[in-house]
Amino acid sequence: MSDKLRCEIVQDLLPSYVDGLTSDETNEAIKDHLADCVSCRDMYERMKADETSAEENSEVMEKEKKEINFLKKIKQKHRLNLVLVVVILTVFFTAVYYHQTYQKGEEMSADEIDYSLQWNSNDSQLNILGNFKNANRGYTRLIGEEDEDGITHLKIYSSPVGSRHPNQFVAGYSKVNAADQVWLGDRIIWDQGENISKMTSDLYQAKTPYAGDAVAVKTLADTVGVGNHFGAYHISLETSEEPYDCQFIIQYPMKGEKKEKALEQMKKDACVMLALVDNLGSVSWGYMMTAEDNNGVETLQMTAEEASAYVGKNIKTCGESPKALQEMLTQLDFITDEGFYVVSGTERDENYNFKVVIYHSQQVDMDGLDCGFGFESRIGTVCSSVMYWEQEEHPEQTVITVSPDRFNRTLTDEEVSKLTLSVSVRDT
Repeated sequence: MSDKLRCEIVQDLLPSYVDGLTSDETNEAIKDHLADCVSCRDMYERMKADETSAEENSEVMEKEKKEINFLKKIKQKHRLNLVLVVVILTVFFTAVYYHQTYQKGEEMSADEIDYSLQWNSNDSQLNILGNFKNANRGYTRLIGEEDEDGITHLKIYSSPVGSRHPNQFVAGYSKVNAADQVWLGDRIIWDQGENISKMTSDLYQAKTPYAGDAVAVKTLADTVGVGNHFGAYHISLETSEEPYDCQFIIQYPMKGEKKEKALEQMKKDACVMLALVDNLGSVSWGYMMTAEDNNGVETLQMTAEEASAYVGKNIKTCGESPKALQEMLTQLDFITDEGFYVVSGTERDENYNFKVVIYHSQQVDMDGLDCGFGFESRIGTVCSSVMYWEQEEHPEQTVITVSPDRFNRTLTDEEVSKLTLSVSVRDT
């Protein structure tokens, strides 16, 4: 019997041979057959190629599977990182918003605050008593800094009103002397121990050294209120030679009592212009006459010397400081009822009489004021009717004794100590 295997047997064994499952003796017999048989050898080569391709495909699939799993892990990691970043940014911006809105707050201008000033000589502290005109704003903080000229600049910050940020506030600043100049935002509020009004601040800031600066002179004239006093007007500046002159041409005619009042106002306006334009030598007015006064145009001129005589001091010194300017404005009746602030005391007698002090920078005719008072507590309004009051006038303050008509019910001492006294002062 021949030792060589027939083709049918080899072909049946080839799958096991390719997979390495046949014995060594069988392997030798198959190898000998494949060396001589082209047909079986071709079949073997095809089967081996298919096996190699299957292995390669398996490796590729395994590699792709690993890559897919890797990408899934990366994607999941990125998703977690993205969520973490979103959470961190949310917390960060929330913290920034809270800090900016509630801790730092928004700087408020002086025009947005009803305020008054009080100098505490015992503590050398300037106190600001005020409330925000917007009832939804509350006090956050007061900061101040001194510039190179020794001027103190204060800033008041506000946040949404709340228990920690009340609308009404009392803020003190101790790093200031009584003789210093203090600004609140863009307004001068204190100078050399004097509470400075908004009008004084606006006029002092409109001050100009040159009569030839037409824009600055027109701005100052508008701030003085020339248009409010006389209606439409034109300005003509004469600066070819000294003394330099500023002429106002009033367009509307004047007569009778109105004319007399207008002429007096012209003198007052001229004093302010001469005080606040350093090299201005005179102010002239041209105004039309009515038919009763034979028509035509009349003029009125006030020189710096005449203005000095009118106010009783060198007119040029009246614009040297906000305090000096305010003294002149008060003398000329530009400032009348400005500069009030109210301090409510806790002193009371057995009849519930409370004492209220209204401070002001100059003597005020209290007969022209309407004062209303109301008492409230945490338990609600206990008395809201207008109170009877008596006054005792002083050069810088008016003391008012408030006697309630009635209370809605009997109050204990503890409840009385928690009362809030609201005071309104209105110029009638």
